[in-house]
Amino acid sequence: MSTPLEPRLLVIEDRYAPGVAGSGLFTLHRADCRVSCRMLVTAYFSSPLPSAETLSRILDAGERALSGIPFTRELVGSDRPHDSGELSRAGHALTWDRPAAPLPEPAESPYDHRLRLLCEPSPEGGVQGVRSRYGTVFALTLPPVTYYRVPR
Repeated sequence: MSTPLEPRLLVIEDRYAPGVAGSGLFTLHRADCRVSCRMLVTAYFSSPLPSAETLSRILDAGERALSGIPFTRELVGSDRPHDSGELSRAGHALTWDRPAAPLPEPAESPYDHRLRLLCEPSPEGGVQGVRSRYGTVFALTLPPVTYYRVPR
């Protein structure tokens, strides 16, 4: 059994940050790195089914042995996960549109050169375009990965 989710947009955020010194109550300590780079991936999906049924099928698929889906009914604890707008486990977060809270557009600040944003396919209208064409949007954000560090 698979999920009814259909991929529509993939957004990759590539960020770098200079090492920042931290401080405790009485001590100041140096950062353990000069620079670190990390990547965050969010995939946006649509479904031909209503949100509640889509979520139910995702949870059913997560129950299968050796499933790569981290979301299960045991995690949710009820049969009404669609009320919360989010499921999260092991660094994975699944969010979806709700009438009062649609998913935001991914945005790249023109003033922050520490972030690169790549969207595939090229977003025609971005998340709003997916929403207007296919209905409810689901977003799966994977755990961030630090892929490069320059130690002190």
